Amino acid sequence: MSFPFRYLPNKAGCILYVKHMVCARGIRVVWRELEKIGLTVHDVRLGAVTVAHAADELDWQRIREALAEAGFDLLADPEYAMVAQVKRTVNELLRRPNAIRHRDFVPTLTQAVGLSMRQLHRLFIQLPDQESLLGYITHQRLAYAQQLLAASQWDVGRIARQLGYNSLAHFSGQFRRFMHCAPSVYRQQLHAVEEAANSKAATPNDAS
Repeated sequence: MSFPFRYLPNKAGCILYVKHMVCARGIRVVWRELEKIGLTVHDVRLGAVTVAHAADELDWQRIREALAEAGFDLLADPEYAMVAQVKRTVNELLRRPNAIRHRDFVPTLTQAVGLSMRQLHRLFIQLPDQESLLGYITHQRLAYAQQLLAASQWDVGRIARQLGYNSLAHFSGQFRRFMHCAPSVYRQQLHAVEEAANSKAATPNDAS
């Protein structure tokens, strides 16, 4: 699925591009239909709608259906669609049962999405948040590490191997920069919070 919008620099929200909106009546209809599905609409002009929502917060399928019922279509943004595909692929590769080594991850990604390394880097450089491809991969890898530390019984060394790190020190160093504590400390903090919550839930309320 493609996602037709443009970010608004330094503002919350984005601009949607709508096909077949060619008159004042179309503007009114589009405004009404989008508000009916809960969007906050700032402005509607011929072909463009400004909404007060980040692109990743929008229910694109619902928007498409609402506009289609009124006779309109969203225009596709192929570059964003490709970025969305790359991001999905990154997360799928991270969660493979057989870990991809850290240094092999980007070459594997290029093969999976059919783009060169230069094309991938250029796609991410153009994004408004200016997050690099390698930065995105690192953040997703460490976010997955948080999930594994919280939900699995694996030791930290096994988690590092699952994430493709050849060195436990490398994994621990990146995790410290990301979460400002060691992986083992992060897990201990999670367990302490969980135990405190369980203890509170098990304690009966005072009769008084």
